Formats: sequence, structure tokens, C-alpha cells
Amino acid sequence: MDRRFDEVIEKMRQERKFLVVSHVNPEGDAVGSLLGLALALKGMGKDVTAYLEDPVPGIFTFLPGADSVVHDLEGRGPFDCTFAVDCGKKDRLGKGFVDLKGPGCIINLDHHTTNDRFGDINVIMPKASATGEVIYDLCKAASMKITPEIAVNLYVAIHTDTGSFRYSSTTPESLIKAGELLKMGVDPWEISTRVYENYPARRFKLLAKVLSTLEVVKLNSGSQDTDIATLVVTLDMMRNSEAGVDLADGFVNYARGIEGVEVGVLFRECGPGEYKLSFRSKKDVNVSSVANALGGGGHAHAAGAVMKGTLEEVKAKVVEAIKKEISAAGKV
Repeated sequence: MDRRFDEVIEKMRQERKFLVVSHVNPEGDAVGSLLGLALALKGMGKDVTAYLEDPVPGIFTFLPGADSVVHDLEGRGPFDCTFAVDCGKKDRLGKGFVDLKGPGCIINLDHHTTNDRFGDINVIMPKASATGEVIYDLCKAASMKITPEIAVNLYVAIHTDTGSFRYSSTTPESLIKAGELLKMGVDPWEISTRVYENYPARRFKLLAKVLSTLEVVKLNSGSQDTDIATLVVTLDMMRNSEAGVDLADGFVNYARGIEGVEVGVLFRECGPGEYKLSFRSKKDVNVSSVANALGGGGHAHAAGAVMKGTLEEVKAKVVEAIKKEISAAGKV
């Protein structure tokens, strides 16, 4: 039996009223893990509230339970227990949750190596490809029935966080679990078309503007794959394209996908003099170290941070931090 979840399972059996939350600007793993766990708890007969500060991204509104997510916690507490999923820092759960009185025992379920263990109970599994894997293991350890609706959510969580099983985070275990979820009723073609081939035209109008900002910083090191590529998303671009922030998700991969580039960075303007940074690396450069140095966190090949300053100031600091990490990796 998997003993990592003993405390969690005891709380699940003892308590009645649960809150399940995930981070601001949620992506596939956050939404799939949140909904999968919320449905599993409801299957136990629990009173469950699923909360996100931001809207569920349009491409994930098809997920079972997505229409039950609330975005305001006023008058909903107190709770016996809160599950925080796929979030490395408490403040990234959003102001609505941070200001909540009466969250109860906070159970922190995650797979980020940079998680700061903010929960009363913490189950952090860095070897898991996605938090969806952690929820899958919890369901199995607790002998909870994984319905087809839960399976779809957990499959989307794993599928998206592994980049359709392309990223280095993909493991034999993640593929085995994905295979088991298929047996439970998931249609992989339907999921792929819903998630990757169902975008509104305004996403591509925004992408056209973003690609025009492409810059490649060449380090002239003599080694392959040491360049840095950057892309920028401004508030004006999103306004003019009538596109929300969720439609910029994944744009950073266009920067990483360039020949000779080791690290791609997306600078997304999120307010006056403030930028959300998304880092992606190909091989040897640990971008979570870069993100940590800049106040953020994440994984070795995918990380993020928020910085204040002009775009030029922020870019200069970021590029310098990446250069140091490339040098530390022995590529320069």
C-alpha cells in the first residue's frame, strides 16, 4: 500500500466539507487535477467546492465538472479541509483564497521541486510528470472509484503537462497511468482535438503579433544549442486581438523550438511595469534555477516568475541570469 497518503486519506474520511483550489492563470494540469479530485471527493459523499481565482480557460470548459467551478469564496466557508493542487506557493492560489477565513487543514498536493511546503500536510512528488499523477495515486491509495469523468480530467492533466508525452518529464509511470485512464473511458483523439485543435481564430491573430517580436540572442560559444530566444505579449496585443491571457498559453514553445536555441522566454505584460515570465529549455539548462533567482520557480525545463520594471530592464536581467545558468551547465 502507498503510505505517502495515510494522513490525507484519514482527513478525507474524517471531514465533511472540502475546498479544492489551484493556482491563478490555470493550465491543463491545474484544471484537470482540481476537477478530478473534486469529483472523487463528491463520489465519497462529501460537500465539495472547487475554486479558481481566474476563469477556466476556454479549451478546458469541456471537462466534466468545469461548470461547477466558483470564482468567489465569500460566504462559502468555513471549510473542514482545503486541498491545494499543483501550486508551489500559497500566494499563487489568489487573493480570494489567501483572504479566506476558515480554510481548515490545508493539504498541499504537488509535483514541483520548488514547492515551499505551505500546507499543514504536504505530499510533494517531484518525480511525477503532473499533479494529475499525484491525484491518480491518491485515488488508488484511498480505493476511490475513478469514474470516466474523473479519468478524463486526470488524463488531460497528465497529457498537457507532458506536452502530449513529448517532454522530458514523461516517464514509464506516466505512460502506464495514462494507459489505465484510457481503459476507464478516455478517448485520446477527442482529448487531443479538444485541447490542441479547437482554438478560436483570435489566438492566431495574437500569435502573429507575438511572433513579430522574436529576438534571438547568440552567445557565440561554439557549442550547439546555446542561443536564447525571446517573445513578448503586451496588453495592447491582447486587446487588439480580443484575446485573453489563456490564449497565449504555450507561445513560449515557439521560442524554444528554434534551431540552436537552448532557452526560450516569453515576457507577458500583466500590468503597468510588470511581466509574467515563462521559461522553457531543451536539454542541460535548469530554468527552475533561473526562475528561483528571479523570485519564481518551476521545473528543470519549464518554469516561471514575475518581475517588475520596464521591458528592457526585465529582459536584460533575465538574459543575464540565463547566460549564467548556461555557463554553469558547462555549455559556454
